[in-house]
Amino acid sequence: MDIPSMEVPNPNVVPIVASAGISADEIALYDRQIRLWGTLANEIAKNLVLAGIHSLTIVDHALVTEADLGAQFFISDSDIGTNRAQAAAPQVKKLNPRVNVIVDMDDIRSKGPQYFGAFDIVIATDLDPESLNIINTATRINHKPFYAAGVHGFYGFIFSDLIQHEYVVERERSNRPTLLQAENTYTKCS
Repeated sequence: MDIPSMEVPNPNVVPIVASAGISADEIALYDRQIRLWGTLANEIAKNLVLAGIHSLTIVDHALVTEADLGAQFFISDSDIGTNRAQAAAPQVKKLNPRVNVIVDMDDIRSKGPQYFGAFDIVIATDLDPESLNIINTATRINHKPFYAAGVHGFYGFIFSDLIQHEYVVERERSNRPTLLQAENTYTKCS
């Protein structure tokens, strides 16, 4: 697969314009990029935008249907027939005008591995296993953390592939101080 050296504008990628006046300190503070979308993603997007990430890329090629109205609180019945990501983006942007919200209306399965290299973290929700596998492989190639989640009625799941991460093990015993250990983990695929 040839990767072009010059970026060609994609008519399906629409930035939602951010308000001016963000200082360099604010840009450094909120410098995060993320991409996600799906029914569960409404809550994830809301929390990330309210937390003040720098940018959020929403990828969804589907159109708003009547069935979406009961599950997605960023859209309304006037949005039926429009792209889901494009319909939700202005409402997401209203939560925090300092966040750069970008809409990508392409099918996620059409994205090559290089697409995922532009992000700090990738979150995918409510996708089929084949799509999740494609995204996870692409994020591993680019050494980017990946989270997948889904909700199916009363059941749900979350999968995280953090490539490498540190964690702390706390062990408490009576009459002894707690021992804290930093551990590194590496996933090796063969």
